Amino acid sequence: MKQLSMRRESAPVKSRELPQGYFYEAYSGKREQIDDWLELCFEALIPTKEEKWFTDTILQYPDLCPERDLFFVIEQSTGRRVATTAAVCHGKEGYIHMVAAAPDVRGKGIGHAMLRYALQMLEARGCTYSVLTTDDFRLAAIKTYLDAGFVPVIEQDPESDVRMRWEKVLAELHYARDIQFKENGHG
Repeated sequence: MKQLSMRRESAPVKSRELPQGYFYEAYSGKREQIDDWLELCFEALIPTKEEKWFTDTILQYPDLCPERDLFFVIEQSTGRRVATTAAVCHGKEGYIHMVAAAPDVRGKGIGHAMLRYALQMLEARGCTYSVLTTDDFRLAAIKTYLDAGFVPVIEQDPESDVRMRWEKVLAELHYARDIQFKENGHG
C-alpha cells in the first residue's frame, strides 16, 4: 500500500528541546552508527538488518549527504543511540527521511524535538516547504507531524483511497474532521 504524504510550509518551529539526559550526534561514518541505525529502523521501516538497507536508503538516497543530513539522539547515561532521522534538501523542498526511535524512549518527546531540529536544518538550508511520507499505522508519528504543522496531502486521482485513509487516521487520533488537506502536495 502506498504511504501517506504530508507537507508543511516553512514557518517558525515550536520550541521543543530534547529531554534532559539526551543529545544529538551527527553521523560520522562509524561502523557502530550504521549498526545502530539498522537496529533502530528494523521492523518499523526496514524488513531486515542487512547493511544494504543503509546503503540503499541513506548512502544512495538522492541529495542526501550523511555527514550533513543524518543524525542520532544519544542517551547520555548509557551512550546508546535511541533515535534517528535525516533532513534532506531537494532544492527548495525539504524531506524528513527515515524517522525511527527505540520503543523504550517513545512518548518522552524525543520525536517532537528531533522533528523540530530537522525542520530547522532544512529551513537554514533554504527549503521553503518540507514533505514526508508515513504509514497509516504509525499513529504516534503522525500525531507528532500534525502537531508540528504538517498537513495531509490528498492526491487528485479519483481512484485513490488516500482521503478515506486519512479520515480514518484522523478519527483514530481524535483530530477534528475539518483539518486542512493539501491537494497533490508538490510545488
